[in-house]
Amino acid sequence: HLVTAGLYAFGAVVLGTGLLGSRASGPVSKDFPWQFRLAAQLRTPVLMFIVIPISYVQAWRRSLRMWMRARERAGEDAMLAHKANVQKLVGQIESWIAAGRPGKLRTARPAWAGMSTKLGGKADSHKLEVRHMNRILHVDEENLTVTAEPSVTMGDLTHELMPRGMALQTHVEMETITIGGAALGFGIETNSHRVGLFQESVIEYEIVDCTGRVHVVNEESDPELFFALPWSVGTAGFLLSVKVRLVRVKPYVRVVYEATNSAVQLQSRMTELSRMGADAPVFLEATMYCAERAVIQAGWYADTPTTPEEKRKVNRINDFWKPFYFRWVETFLEKGKGEDIVPLKHFLHRFTRSVFWELEDMIPFSNHPIYRCLWGWLGAPEVGLLKLFQGPVIRQAAAHAHVVQESIMPMHRLSEGVEKFDKWFGVYPLLVFPVRMFDRGAMSGFLRPDPSELDTVEHQPKHPSGKTVASGLWVDLGAYGVPRLIKEGKSWDAKTNCRAMEHWTRDVHGWCAVYTDIFCTHTEFRAMFDHTLIDKCRKRLHATTAFPEIYTKVKPEQGIADLSAELAVEAKLGTIVKE
Repeated sequence: HLVTAGLYAFGAVVLGTGLLGSRASGPVSKDFPWQFRLAAQLRTPVLMFIVIPISYVQAWRRSLRMWMRARERAGEDAMLAHKANVQKLVGQIESWIAAGRPGKLRTARPAWAGMSTKLGGKADSHKLEVRHMNRILHVDEENLTVTAEPSVTMGDLTHELMPRGMALQTHVEMETITIGGAALGFGIETNSHRVGLFQESVIEYEIVDCTGRVHVVNEESDPELFFALPWSVGTAGFLLSVKVRLVRVKPYVRVVYEATNSAVQLQSRMTELSRMGADAPVFLEATMYCAERAVIQAGWYADTPTTPEEKRKVNRINDFWKPFYFRWVETFLEKGKGEDIVPLKHFLHRFTRSVFWELEDMIPFSNHPIYRCLWGWLGAPEVGLLKLFQGPVIRQAAAHAHVVQESIMPMHRLSEGVEKFDKWFGVYPLLVFPVRMFDRGAMSGFLRPDPSELDTVEHQPKHPSGKTVASGLWVDLGAYGVPRLIKEGKSWDAKTNCRAMEHWTRDVHGWCAVYTDIFCTHTEFRAMFDHTLIDKCRKRLHATTAFPEIYTKVKPEQGIADLSAELAVEAKLGTIVKE
């Protein structure tokens, strides 16, 4: 009887959470397939009772692995294990060659396990196992570098570096993002207004090409390949390890909050703060809560608080009973200004707990004190597991009911970009990360800044390496969430709106993030990104017949974006680019 009563009680709780979640998230248009509408009704209990508990177990498993790997490094066995891992991968490539090169090479990591929005696309590939390459190989405290295998996560690196008083030069905030993904893909943080994208912190890559040959690539040994690898997403070879630059840090960050009342004011203030030279904030970002109002967050490293006044300002923002960080920031819209002293680890991973602000769309009451106290200790759902629970039908529908888009635009375009994002998406909050882009001319690689957008000499700081490199100020505007029209129970045209964003971004000398669903053709993709260097290196490494094109790897899987009309026009004009 007790078991039966318990089952009935559990069923009632599941049903209640489902009803609360579906009512709070609003109606879903009947234009969507029934599978998607059913999934929308059930997503809250599925997340709470399946995905989040599994994510919690996964987190503990990673913690155990980190502890074991720390002991391994103490015994100096990591490099021996790395050499064995490299030989395993080389052996897989040699077997592929011996079998007649059946299919183009991809990693065996399932698509759902990555941070990309894609789900699938590897069916016709020859997949090689690389997930065992997840060791931190060496931390050089004197020269401030860390060498790690590609599957090491930001959380792993935080755990290893923080006790040593160090952090990555560009320490990406989501804990499950891998160092390999940031190095060969897209990595940005709120200190990027000073140090640029993650790729600017890379000192050396170790890759293996399609013949099984291992290359150690740095700016001196092979400058063309060194600058071609960022954003190449594994289309020139498999990453074996990467050495990146570290910085010395203090245990806390003093965060100053400042509200703005228009997009123009936000643009002006962000530009001013970014160009303060040595006095510029170490960390700088803004969160927009509507088309006009935002809160700027400027941070500086701080020592451990000692005075009673300083101790009162300490805010452990990631304690599970605390409000989500973005909701805490929102309170300064009315306060106007304020200041916190935040533990560094909490600050670096401030968006993990709320998956930026997406968790409230999935569990509408997730920021309620009752939920936080009863369920918050389990943490957030892993992004990969969220994708795993989608089938093809739900994935296709979700692409037209949910936005994950980023536009990296020149800073002076920010107010215009906010206005357009409001029209195209109607999603809030918006992420605003300023970023310094470095121009090396023909050696700039995939992201080649337009010379007209570069700063004057007095506003160009030194590159983190100490070299003088021309640069300009851009800003990453990110929209993550459910479009306004979808929340109103209407339909939203993902293709039309995302293509409009892509066209505008290209026209203003910017770039889109390729981990999102892109709706451009291959021709349009090549017009946005400079393929000159990567094409040259792929040809030299014989990668063109062994690895997919970048566009092939980053485009959505079949059924997401119907570009047949656009491709037909390109075919008539003779401008179509084949993959």
